[in-house]
Amino acid sequence: MTLLKAARDHRLYALWLLLASTGLRRGEVLGLTWADVDPTNGQLRVRRNLRRIKRELIFGTPKTMRSVRTVSLPQQPSGLIFTTATGRATDPRSPNRMLTVLCRNAEIRRVRVHDLRHTCASLLLAQGVDARTVMETLGHSTITLDTYARVMHTALRAAADRMDDALGPDEEDGDDGDAVSLAVGLDAGPNHVDVSR
Repeated sequence: MTLLKAARDHRLYALWLLLASTGLRRGEVLGLTWADVDPTNGQLRVRRNLRRIKRELIFGTPKTMRSVRTVSLPQQPSGLIFTTATGRATDPRSPNRMLTVLCRNAEIRRVRVHDLRHTCASLLLAQGVDARTVMETLGHSTITLDTYARVMHTALRAAADRMDDALGPDEEDGDDGDAVSLAVGLDAGPNHVDVSR
């Protein structure tokens, strides 16, 4: 990922890596404390968030009940406490400003901190992670997969190809037309998966 390469020497590199790899919300990651981190099991606990209300930084509960969750960490992130250079809480607007500068330096289009949540979801779906697990990781009660239609189409195509491999050609007459027809049918229309139930 070009952005992460550009951010490698940034003071808050672990912040960008954590946002992209776990899909945490901006306020959730800025609200993390050392007590939330379980390095032995490679997990962190999302228990609060940090918001700016008028001119004051306020710690509060996450957005929804499902947002209070335990997230498994990839092995790469380290240094998981994100403060200012003087050790104070980071204003939630600051990562947006820093990310704008990083994007400009990397000569890529500007992205928002929230876009890293979508990046995380897209990467998980592209790796074949089921929608329910993606939902749990991101702390959603539901997830609208229309947002990730292109990624889902690729995953469905790969699944159909794997099914073709599993079924193999028809032993009797060597005709695998039915498998081909099924695969073509998957490409016939938009794929919408409703996981709201």
